[in-house]
Amino acid sequence: MRSVTVSAVVCCLVFAFFAGCKQNQPPATPQLDGPEAGVPGKSIVFTFSTTDPEKQSLAYLVSWGDGSQVDWDEGYASGEEVSKSHKFTDSGEYVVRVKARDAELAESDWSGSILVAVAFWPPDQPEQPTGPAACTTGVAARFVTKTTHPLGDSVWFQFDWGDTVGDWRGPVAPESVYDEEHYFAAAGAFGVKVRAKDVRNHMSTWSDPLAVSVVYVEAPAKPDVVCEPLSMGAALRLTWGKVANADFYEVMTDDSVHKTTDTTYDVTKACATLEVRAAKGSRKSDPAVVPVGMVETTPVVIYGIGDPDTSHHKGFGIDSAGKVTTYPFYGYESKLDFYADNLTHRDSMFLVSVSKRDSTRGNVLKDAGTGVYDDAKLADTTGYADETLLVVDRVYYLWLDPTNNGWSADDHFAKVKTSQVSGVLVSMQLGYQRVGGLRWLTK
Repeated sequence: MRSVTVSAVVCCLVFAFFAGCKQNQPPATPQLDGPEAGVPGKSIVFTFSTTDPEKQSLAYLVSWGDGSQVDWDEGYASGEEVSKSHKFTDSGEYVVRVKARDAELAESDWSGSILVAVAFWPPDQPEQPTGPAACTTGVAARFVTKTTHPLGDSVWFQFDWGDTVGDWRGPVAPESVYDEEHYFAAAGAFGVKVRAKDVRNHMSTWSDPLAVSVVYVEAPAKPDVVCEPLSMGAALRLTWGKVANADFYEVMTDDSVHKTTDTTYDVTKACATLEVRAAKGSRKSDPAVVPVGMVETTPVVIYGIGDPDTSHHKGFGIDSAGKVTTYPFYGYESKLDFYADNLTHRDSMFLVSVSKRDSTRGNVLKDAGTGVYDDAKLADTTGYADETLLVVDRVYYLWLDPTNNGWSADDHFAKVKTSQVSGVLVSMQLGYQRVGGLRWLTK
């Protein structure tokens, strides 16, 4: 009887002990998130997390689906989000999943899987371009498209306009709207389509084409340009009549193109090229050329008036077109603009204006302050004299004033650079501005 009683007591105690202990539960099934596409050899990141009923620390095991060896990664709190990166070395499709276990080694179920396609993916086919279904030649037509990239990469676009294929333009963020203008040069029916490429030069297929009908429009006529020097020849005002069918005008100088809807334009910087065109979209007239570039001569050779050789020419004259002619001195004063004088100033050579002998003309000259021919771009308005000492490898400004009335649009400007001043001989390079009153001396 005593042993039965003891046994009953022990059974009751054991039952009571196990009834008071709660059995350990495994972690919940992890939630897995990550991309469905990747590139061989490039890391891609997956995130996952789960919770444990007893709030125990967790370890995770990721199956990458490519046979790579992995171990349990420990030390994460219940509910903590975990990020893991992985590189798939080969192209293919891989099933990625993850599971968790707690400190007592109880394991969760595997998470839902993500099928990852790994390859060098091109951009997706761009959307069919949107834009005008009809337009005219020479007028900008704007077309819009966009595309996506499986890897979220930026893309470049190339349009096939139907009459020509454009350049690649970009980069553009995926899913961003891209627009580009085109000027059709000829009439006709065209299919406008577009394709995309990524940084690895993987290309999409061409989009569906957009049908565009183009009607021909004649180019505007050439403007009739009149020029007027301003600021004593430092600037030039261009004026022309309104050209029918022109939307705007282009004024082209050496280094820039200026657009205007006015029929006058002031050019304030010396240049050698100056053209005006009437334009309607991309269709432009022939250029109206303003001849502001210098006329340059072959070396001009003259001799001092002290040279006894009468066959040697002692001076030169310049006509309005910039043609230089050398002459003997005596009896030709009316044709001369400047002459060399080694007689008045012994042992020195001077270039002298004919105005010293003909007061009806006001020709003068001055040292330009440089020996670099191309640096002398704008003739001065002060500091001139009717003669100046010539030094080899020096630049001089010439002011030709046929009426001796100060600056006017009838005057012309030139420059010379001496290449030789030796004995009685002078050799020089000469550049001449054909536009009356203009002081620009560029080429």
